[in-house]
Amino acid sequence: MNKNNPNKLYVDEHIVRIIAAQVIVLTAITLLTLEKLPVFLLAADFAIRAFTTLPTLLAAVARTLADLYKIKPKPVFAPPKKFAAALGFLLSLVLLILLYLHLTIAVYVTGSILIFCALLESVFKICLGCYVYNLIIVPISAKIKKT
Repeated sequence: MNKNNPNKLYVDEHIVRIIAAQVIVLTAITLLTLEKLPVFLLAADFAIRAFTTLPTLLAAVARTLADLYKIKPKPVFAPPKKFAAALGFLLSLVLLILLYLHLTIAVYVTGSILIFCALLESVFKICLGCYVYNLIIVPISAKIKKT
């Protein structure tokens, strides 16, 4: 995060939820077709969102949809969302590896987990990665700062 630019500390919750809906669609396509391209795109998009401040294709589509429907931005703290994107990257990377190994049952299980997490975010505003961030990363950071 860039502490000099406060905008980098926040992301638009509506954009995050629209991206989550796109994750559902791309993961479902992967599970229905067992094609690697959709999950490769997901892994790349998650990696860019998690580890950089660069815009991504899914974010651009989400921003276009939000602008089209005139959805007002709702800023939320970015670090938990970036952590959740890192977890999404790991899940999609595992999914991609499982596809290459032709481990179909594991593909369906992993893809279902990814869809479940994205569904919670998209429909119910429940970010499981954010809960993990607050339960694990925040206490660890607090301990480190005390020492």
